[in-house]
Amino acid sequence: MEPPDRKKRILIAIGGAVVALAFMGDFFWSFFKDFLPVLKNGNHASQTPLFIFGGFFVLMALAVIFSVARGVRKLTDTPPPPPPREEKPWLKRADWAAGKIKSATGAQTKVFAVMALAFCGIGGVSTFALLPKELHNGNYQALLVLLFPLFGLGFIIAIIRGMLAHRRFGDCFFELAQIPAPLGGTLDGMIQTGARIRLEHGLHLKLSCIRRVVTGSGKNRNVQENILWQDEKVFAPNANLPEPEPGHSGIPVFFKLPADQPECSGSGDNAVLWRLEAKAKMSGPDFRAQFEVPVFQVAGAAVDEAADEPDPTGALQESVENIRREENSKIQVTDGPRGREFYFPAARNLGMAIGITIFFLVWSGIFYALLHSHAPVLFPIVWGVTDALLGWGCFNLWFKSSRVTIDSTGVRVVTRWLIFSRTRQFEATDIVRFDTKAGMTSGFQVFQDLKLITKDAGDSFADDKDEYQRTGRMPAGRFRITSPDGFTLAGSLASKPEADWLVREMTKALGRKA
Repeated sequence: MEPPDRKKRILIAIGGAVVALAFMGDFFWSFFKDFLPVLKNGNHASQTPLFIFGGFFVLMALAVIFSVARGVRKLTDTPPPPPPREEKPWLKRADWAAGKIKSATGAQTKVFAVMALAFCGIGGVSTFALLPKELHNGNYQALLVLLFPLFGLGFIIAIIRGMLAHRRFGDCFFELAQIPAPLGGTLDGMIQTGARIRLEHGLHLKLSCIRRVVTGSGKNRNVQENILWQDEKVFAPNANLPEPEPGHSGIPVFFKLPADQPECSGSGDNAVLWRLEAKAKMSGPDFRAQFEVPVFQVAGAAVDEAADEPDPTGALQESVENIRREENSKIQVTDGPRGREFYFPAARNLGMAIGITIFFLVWSGIFYALLHSHAPVLFPIVWGVTDALLGWGCFNLWFKSSRVTIDSTGVRVVTRWLIFSRTRQFEATDIVRFDTKAGMTSGFQVFQDLKLITKDAGDSFADDKDEYQRTGRMPAGRFRITSPDGFTLAGSLASKPEADWLVREMTKALGRKA
């Protein structure tokens, strides 16, 4: 007999396949109904944009069906027993075994080159071969094909920036002090650059534990990355970076690793990787390096000593006050008559708000064109639902603010949307702690959500985590199990050090030890 959660996932998968089939069938019916009469009359060019975009959605539908069928097969099959763990799996990679890892930014440039070629090729053929005829016939909706060369141009700009950065900084390597880095211990080592770096702004070091899920195969291969855990440090612009070799800079790395996160695993479609990133804004091309580092569960590792080990990079790090000033933080912290107030204004992440708004406007333009075309009825429905969700997200970014007031008796949260507001009150006895959780991801930037964890959320999370560790199955209705959900006090915090500082300040305002 199938477990209840497996049955639910099978039903959801079959439902998704049915929707995809209906979507594809609706397109073919509408397309052939309108296109075949026009084809007989010899004027088939007017249907070309519909064929291009319709074909794109058909490929998406086929990918969904293939992924659903593959997922159902995996769910119905009895999972084989896990293979015995190798004694030293980190020795399978030559760079890990040698303790010297090369930056992966060069590989990303190659991926950008393939994407630029694909988008520019599709956009070039569509623009020069089809667009003039379509505009001559008064079909201005065909201007949508210009999106392809615009995306291709964006990838070309990224390629040029990557080439200029490599020419300026050379090859970068990360040398580990201990192979591998043990869970519960520390990641210790040094990034060596190919040229001397003179910092102009803060240098950001970020370590992330990422679960990578791959669905589909071939051209339909889709890669999704979920952040399970993340830590970040910022070195001051005047930090005295060591010079391991003449003409080269060294960037010391030191992170304490949590003991309750998964180790590296690269087998199958569900892998876990640990990624180390270093970046700094500079005049000209920015500095950026990225490494996949070996983090494993090591028997007999001295994890107790690592918990109390002082951070040797502390003298190089920027103070939280300077970080907030450097990043022009708009979050206000004041002492009022009701306790300590933390005010999170609307539109505090201006760059992200502008970028998502531009994407929303482009998406809305396509939605408007679909409404005034002969596209199948499911096209504008699906596009319209997504457009509504994007619109709500933009509205929150521009108009949602939060005011959190904390004293020893509890927490009062006032959330406001223009003239509308909602107030929540939490008693101190019901509060377990404040915490951060990885939220929205934009490019290489992971925004943090500030959470208030109550006893009910903590107890439910503990039960789910215990079930996951015993059975290996994710609880039904949950996509990941990394920290309690809790109540979101504020979202989209761009700086991890500032988010951690806010957690400490809120904890102290509640009258507890930070």
